[in-house]
Amino acid sequence: METERIRVMWFVPPLLAIVARQEEQAMTVEATRNRSSDEQFDALVAGDVHAVVTSMDNVIGWNGREGPRDFRVVAQIERATPLTLVAQPQWRKLSDLRGTSLLVDATGNGFVVALRAMLREAGIEPGAVRLTPAGGVKERFDALMAGQGDATLLGPPFDSMAAASGLTRIASVQDSYPDFPGQGVVVRTGSKASPKVATWLRTLEQARRRVGENDELARQAVLAAGLPAAAAEAMIALNPDSLYPSRVGVALLVAHRRALGLVGADNDYSTIVDDSMIGKCTGGAR
Repeated sequence: METERIRVMWFVPPLLAIVARQEEQAMTVEATRNRSSDEQFDALVAGDVHAVVTSMDNVIGWNGREGPRDFRVVAQIERATPLTLVAQPQWRKLSDLRGTSLLVDATGNGFVVALRAMLREAGIEPGAVRLTPAGGVKERFDALMAGQGDATLLGPPFDSMAAASGLTRIASVQDSYPDFPGQGVVVRTGSKASPKVATWLRTLEQARRRVGENDELARQAVLAAGLPAAAAEAMIALNPDSLYPSRVGVALLVAHRRALGLVGADNDYSTIVDDSMIGKCTGGAR
């Protein structure tokens, strides 16, 4: 019998997918590392992939664009996404960043919204910084290291790599917003991919439980995938309690947009999330 296949895109392989890959599965995951959230949007619209792993705020932004407007988060696969604002050595605090160039994935959706909220709370008005699109986390790290910008948000393992290279840790999204949610699995509800995605979510749920039962198994899986030990520890620490997207976290994303006057401030959980597939693969348990 032919193994079922699902096509996905992500910035960095997520822990649950890494762990699931270590065991024989009824599904083959054809994964592509994308360079930006716009690339994910285009791939979903074209039907080139069945799902993407991305910032849950992207659903709000994408549903506000010209296009299908049927994007939904169907699972949250990490409790939080560790995001550190890293800057060139001469910058030491948020208020220092006035007049600088901040490297971002996109200027209006994704993790940039949390960054803009942090800047606003530090008294930095929107026009006082330049938001420079530079792609996904690896692309932003490379651009920052090349001196093409002054600061950017980085997650594991790139945040620790930046610190080891002498760059400055300015702030953390999690320190500012403890309820900030981790990445989600995003699909188009108008596609025919639901059965494939539901099967994949079952394998991710099995992996989530295995990580909770045996963190050493997870650690070895991450190391075997070529990621550093520090990244393994960070990823394991953020293994979610369930795949259900956090209602508090989703509400925070909307609150940030409302405070910043951005499109999408009228969204709520039901317009961002469809958790029906999780109920089927977990028996409804939260």
